Amino acid sequence: MKIFAVGNSFYGDDGVGSVVLERIGEDNLFPGAELFDAHTDALSLVDRLAPGELNVIIDAAHMGLEPGQVSGFRPDEVKVKIQSDHLSMHGFGLAETFAMAGQLGMMPEKVLIVGVEPERIEINCGLSDAVASAVPQVISIIQAEVQSDE
Repeated sequence: MKIFAVGNSFYGDDGVGSVVLERIGEDNLFPGAELFDAHTDALSLVDRLAPGELNVIIDAAHMGLEPGQVSGFRPDEVKVKIQSDHLSMHGFGLAETFAMAGQLGMMPEKVLIVGVEPERIEINCGLSDAVASAVPQVISIIQAEVQSDE
């Protein structure tokens, strides 16, 4: 299993993926899982996605939900779930990343995206309370996916 974070930890809630990865690593929640922080380089996932394994991607995503709400979805739902992905908070959005991986024959079957609705994307302000309190729910969604994948 691979767990990826996408986002900029210097831009408030956009750093939620990094915080989740830290918690997973500190508490050894998924022994044997490879953790990778892509920062703002979603395109780097193309070479790191693992066919035949569960791939989980955590990202702050404008989904039209209340700040701190969490949603798990599949790659084919990215354009529906994430509003303005082509103008992502990162240079290259998840939809484009998945399209490229598909064209290269590198798109795994088992991919879960866990999106967290941000409250604020501001430089050097840390996570908002709403997004920080969503971290356990993100982990719970990943745990449920791991259990259903066994």
